[in-house]
Amino acid sequence: MQFDWYQLFDELKRRGHFGSDAQLADSLGLTRSQISAWRKNKSDLGTLTKIKILDALGHDTLHSAVLSLLPEKNHQELIKRHEQLVARVNRSEQPRDEAFSNHREDSLSQMNYLLAALPPDERERIAPHLSPVSMKLGQVVYEPGDHLSHVYLPTTAIISMLYVMENGASAEIAVVGRDGLLGVALFMGGETMPNRAIVQSAGQAFRLSGEIVKREFARGGAIQRLFLRYTQALITQMAQTAVCNRHHSIAQQFCRWLLLSLDRLETNDVRMTQELIANMLGVRRAGVTETAKKLQDDGVIRYSRGLIEVLDRRVLEVEVCECYKVVKRESDRLFSSL
Repeated sequence: MQFDWYQLFDELKRRGHFGSDAQLADSLGLTRSQISAWRKNKSDLGTLTKIKILDALGHDTLHSAVLSLLPEKNHQELIKRHEQLVARVNRSEQPRDEAFSNHREDSLSQMNYLLAALPPDERERIAPHLSPVSMKLGQVVYEPGDHLSHVYLPTTAIISMLYVMENGASAEIAVVGRDGLLGVALFMGGETMPNRAIVQSAGQAFRLSGEIVKREFARGGAIQRLFLRYTQALITQMAQTAVCNRHHSIAQQFCRWLLLSLDRLETNDVRMTQELIANMLGVRRAGVTETAKKLQDDGVIRYSRGLIEVLDRRVLEVEVCECYKVVKRESDRLFSSL
């Protein structure tokens, strides 16, 4: 029997709700470089990995064969890891329509804004394909160059898009929350992105397969118009962030980052350590510490153990640079008529 291993790998990634090739590779006992080489047709997955994939997808007769082929070194740990992979895929196959229906009953303001703006008939058409997923703080959704298989439409989570340099340094280029989606490369034709995506604020999101996204985008209806408008808003945010990082102070950048986060949250609380904020902004931690202390002394925020509580948003809006207003004004313009 001949198998399309690329199709089977992507099917396992979809059913197991893995956000990237790297995440699934880890569960299969492979490295990201090994998967990358295989994607580029430079290597083979190997017999054991192929059997693992078939077993996890439900070929029960292969289960004992997989366990017997695992290396003797760390044998019990490898068995445990594989059993966890199989269990994860099996759990993910539980019906999700009810979860979406319950979520849909909430007010549209609680949903992802793009989903809320869709005409009822188009939203109902994709509803069966929307999978609610929980996103943990610090979770890597994809790495640079990963083959994207899904788009994510956050409802309460916030995802940061970071550009990572060769020396490991990073800087945030955009944030995605309930205002938009992660994975524009899927419908723009690129399939991969050169940046890393990491969960900045834990919460919920809907996940939609790339196949459905491409099919709906090709229809030329409201989904295409909304996704293209959001892409324009995202480009504006990326460009303005680059300008901000080059020309404005750490205090102004910090205020911009806080306001962008608040716009995508239900509360005035932002959970983030100063070290992570420094990584997001691409600045030294000492600069973030000094800025946060001044804002706290002025009664604008309250900071304690990774929790930032905004007490006076109006002061942030006064202190922030023009970049925040440019991004917000363009987003409002693009979506105000919807």
